[in-house]
Amino acid sequence: MRRIFLLTILSISYFIGNAQNFNPKILNLPENPSNGDFSFLKEELKDVQVLMLGEKTHYDGNVFEIKTKIIQYLHNEMGFNTIAFESGVYDVWKAQNKIKKGASVPLALKNSLFSIWSGKKEFQSFVQFYDTNQSNLKLFGFDNQITGKYGDENLFIDLFEYCNNNQLEFKLDRGDLELLMESINYSFVFDENDITYSKYKSSFENLLKAIDKKPKTETNFYWTQIIKSLLSLGENCYLKKTQILSPFNTTSDDNRRDKQMADNLLEYIKEHPDEKIICWGANQHFVNNMSSLRTPVLKDFVPMGAYIKKALKKSVYSLAAVTAYDSIFLGGKWNRTLIDHKSFEYYLKSKNIPHMFISSKQEELEKPQLNRLFSPEVFVEAKLNSIHDGYFYFNKVNQSTSIADTENKLQSINKNIVNNDSHKAVIDDPKQYKEKWIALNEVIVRGRKYPYSIVKKAIINKKNNYPVIDFNSKLTSNIDVKVQDSTKLNLDFIAKQYELGYDKINRSYYQLKEIRWNIKKGYAPKSLSSDFFYVYRSNPIIFGKYLEEKKFKKFVFKEDDEIMYNNEEVYVINFSTLRDQYSYTNRNFLCDFSGTLYINKDDYAIVKVIEKWEIKKYDSSFDKMIELQGWPKNYIQKESTLEITETDFKKINGLYYISEMKNSIYGNIIDKDNRTHPFKIVVNSFWDDFNVLKPDKFTYRQEQTLFEKAQYNKTFWDNYDLLQ
Repeated sequence: MRRIFLLTILSISYFIGNAQNFNPKILNLPENPSNGDFSFLKEELKDVQVLMLGEKTHYDGNVFEIKTKIIQYLHNEMGFNTIAFESGVYDVWKAQNKIKKGASVPLALKNSLFSIWSGKKEFQSFVQFYDTNQSNLKLFGFDNQITGKYGDENLFIDLFEYCNNNQLEFKLDRGDLELLMESINYSFVFDENDITYSKYKSSFENLLKAIDKKPKTETNFYWTQIIKSLLSLGENCYLKKTQILSPFNTTSDDNRRDKQMADNLLEYIKEHPDEKIICWGANQHFVNNMSSLRTPVLKDFVPMGAYIKKALKKSVYSLAAVTAYDSIFLGGKWNRTLIDHKSFEYYLKSKNIPHMFISSKQEELEKPQLNRLFSPEVFVEAKLNSIHDGYFYFNKVNQSTSIADTENKLQSINKNIVNNDSHKAVIDDPKQYKEKWIALNEVIVRGRKYPYSIVKKAIINKKNNYPVIDFNSKLTSNIDVKVQDSTKLNLDFIAKQYELGYDKINRSYYQLKEIRWNIKKGYAPKSLSSDFFYVYRSNPIIFGKYLEEKKFKKFVFKEDDEIMYNNEEVYVINFSTLRDQYSYTNRNFLCDFSGTLYINKDDYAIVKVIEKWEIKKYDSSFDKMIELQGWPKNYIQKESTLEITETDFKKINGLYYISEMKNSIYGNIIDKDNRTHPFKIVVNSFWDDFNVLKPDKFTYRQEQTLFEKAQYNKTFWDNYDLLQ
C-alpha cells in the first residue's frame, strides 16, 4: 500500500512539474457550442482569406458536426463562401455543376466526396447547411484523386467531349484510359499493358500545352487542374518505391499528392482572388511547417499546408481538431492507447473540459512539446506554433456512423407488385432502366460459337437472369482446416443471409444461427466474420471483372466444349488474363487469374463459375501477418499459393441464385524451427429457403454485433473459447 501511495505522490508531483513547464492561455468552450461561442474567431481570423479546418482522423463523427457549426458561423459572420474539400477536382466540380442545374445536394455530394464524409450521418448537418445556402456558396475539390461516382463514370466521357468541342488533339483510347485509371486509383498500379507511361505522360502534357493557348475561362482552368492531377497520379504509381511502413499517418510517399493538392488550391485562389475559402481535410495535410520535427521518416514529409503558408503567409490559417481521447478506431474497433505524461495531449486531457481553443499566437507554444499529431499512438517533439496556427480540442470523440444505403434499392419497384409466381419484379416504366442498359457496337460473330459473342450475350442478359431486389436465404456451411493432412479445425454452421441483389456492388450480410464444432486442435479463428466470411462476399456475377462490359475484352476467352449440365445444354468457356492486380483479379495479392464459365445455351445465364488464383507474391509482410491471426504461436509465417472457388447457380422461379460454393486455399505454413508444413482450407457452402417477398433486412453493424455477442457467449459456442 505504501508503494502505491508513493507512486501516486510521484505521479502527481511529476504532473504538477510538467504543468508548470507548459501553461498556455486557453479558451474554454461548452460541450455543445452555439453560434455565439465561436465569436473569438473574428479576431483570430482577422485578415485571413483561407482557413484550413482539419480533423485528427476521418472517423470522428462529432468532429464533423462541430466543423459544420464553425463553417456556419464563418459564412454568416465573416463572409466565407467557398468550401474546398479533400476530394477530387473533377468530382466536386461536377457536383457543383449538377447542383446549379437543380440536382439534389445530398446526391451530388454523395457522388463526389469521399464516402468517409458523404456516407456518414454526422456529416449530414453540413449537407443540410449547404443545401439551404447553396445560392451563396461554392464548392471546390483540391485532391488529385478520383473520389466519387462522378469521376468513376463520367470523367473521361467529359474529357473527350471537351477535347472534341475545342478541337484539342488527344490520342489516347478512352476505353483503355478508363481501365488504366481504375488500376491507378484502386490498385495503385500503373498497368502498361494498353498505355505505356511515356505515352500517358506525353499525351497529357501535350494536351496541357494546347489548353494553355486557349482563352482563360473557368472550364479551361478546371481541365488544366484535372489533367495536372491525373499526371501526378500516374507519376506516383509509376515511380512508386517500396511502401514506407511507419506508425505515422503521412510519410514522403504522400509528397506528390500534397504538392498537387497545394497547386490545385493555389490556382483556384488565383482564379478567385476575392473568395474566402474554408478547406475541409486532415490535420496532417494542413501543417504549416515541418522544420521543427527531427523524427526519421516523418521529417521528410512535405504537406500541402507548407506550400500554402509559403505563398499566402498570414492570409492563411491552419486550425487543427485535436483530441487526447485514450481510444482510437482501428481495424473496425476501438483500441485503447497510452497518453504520454509529458505530452501536449496529456496536458489537454488533464483539464477535463469538453472543448478548448488554444491559439499559437503566444510564446508558450514556441516551446517544443511531445505530441501525437501525426500518429494514433507515437509521440514526437515539435514546436506547436509552427505546425498549426490554432488548436480546437475535443475531450471525447465518437465514431462516425454510416447511412443506410437505401439508394441501392431499385427506386421504382414496389414490393407489393412482386409477382408471386415468378419472383420477378413487375416494372411500370422500362425507360427508367435505360441507364443500366448496355449499348452495343455491331457484333461480328465468327461462327456460331465465337466465345466473345457468347460472353457478351451473358453480360447483356445478367439483368434478366439474376435477382435485382433484396432477398433472404439460409446458408449451411462447413469449414475444414488441415495442416500436413491433420485436421486442425472442422465446424458446421447455419446463418441467415440478407442480399441486396446481384446488380449492386454490395456484399451479403449474415446472422449466425447455429454452430457445431466437430474438431478443434489448436487453430482458433479470431472471428468467423473476418476469417471466413470473405468467401461469401465474392459473388462472381457481382464481382467478376470478366463480366464487366469495359473489362471483358481484356480477358482471353476460349471455348472448351458444349456439354449437358443439370439437364441443360451449356457452353464451356475458359478465360484468363495477363493482368495480375486487384482491378482484374479482385484479390489484394499479385496472381495469375483464370477460370471457366458454364453458360446456358437458351438464356445465356452463367450457371457455374470456376475461378483460380495462382498466387505470385504478396505486396507486404502485413498481409502475411494478418493471415497468422488465430494460429498457434509456434507458426511464424503463412503463405497461400493457390485459391480455387467453384460457384453453382440454381434456377428458381425464373431467376438464378447461388446454390453451392466451394472455396479451397492451399499453401505452406512455417514453424519456429523453419520447417514447412502444407495446409489446406476448404469451405463448402449451400444455400436454400430463398425469400424475396418480405425479406428480413439487417445491416453490417447488426451483423458485427451478432458475431461479437456470439464470440463471448460460452453456451452458444459450446464452451469453446475463440480467443484461446
